[in-house]
Amino acid sequence: MICLTPNALEKPIEVSQEEYDKLVHMMERGWSNCNSKEEFLAKLHYLRGGLSQGKINEIDFLEKEKKLVINYWNKGR
Repeated sequence: MICLTPNALEKPIEVSQEEYDKLVHMMERGWSNCNSKEEFLAKLHYLRGGLSQGKINEIDFLEKEKKLVINYWNKGR
């Protein structure tokens, strides 16, 4: 199980590796558009993992994170 909310004190959101992979690779209307809270959290988790592992530089990370968050917030969720 992968915890998408590692800092949550109550009710952490966890998904299986299979579900995580599915959520991260959803591309309907672009990678930064999410249809669910779980998809949003999985993609955010994926980005942060990439940054901590050195797979993405900080400037690209900040740009992608900003786009992901703004698109999710604009949907009013």
